[in-house]
Amino acid sequence: MPTRGEDTRARIVTASAALFARQGYHGTGLSELLDAVGLGKGGLYHHIASKEQLLLEIMLEPIDRVLASSDRILAADTDATTKLRALGDDLGQAMAADLSAWTVFLREYSALGQDGKTQVLGRRQAYLDRWRRVLIDGAASGEFRPIDLAFVESILGLFIYTFVWARDDTPAQELTNSIMGVLMHGICTPTRSA
Repeated sequence: MPTRGEDTRARIVTASAALFARQGYHGTGLSELLDAVGLGKGGLYHHIASKEQLLLEIMLEPIDRVLASSDRILAADTDATTKLRALGDDLGQAMAADLSAWTVFLREYSALGQDGKTQVLGRRQAYLDRWRRVLIDGAASGEFRPIDLAFVESILGLFIYTFVWARDDTPAQELTNSIMGVLMHGICTPTRSA
């Protein structure tokens, strides 16, 4: 069970992610941040080291979660098609659960210092490498046609932009199915059903 301090920190991260997603990191002032989290300056800085450190934490939390879940997906004894669909479902669920943080992840990268950028890019690369591995395995097994894997760089953007611009009443699973339907249609060999 989380402590009160952990609950407060989680509330700070969630409220800040929503503000940064809506107004941008640089467009969000300290007073707005304090109002959103219901703390004074001393209370806020008791839980976070700096605004930039808060930004980094917002960006790392969602990617760390999908890194862990994608490891479990890749470890499963299933074919590449099943793994690819599972990666898509997992990412879609992650987007739906924490779209503000994912929006910040995509849009606010340039506001980080070099160390923060290195951490975010390293995790992003590690995550996309999991998608590449499944696509390579699927091509080797004949499930997928050989493709230029450069497109994998766009996967996070494809999901984030679809979720950001979708109507609020569109269910997350429907959005995920649409994205994965296009992806599967484009990569599956003609003998396999997309």
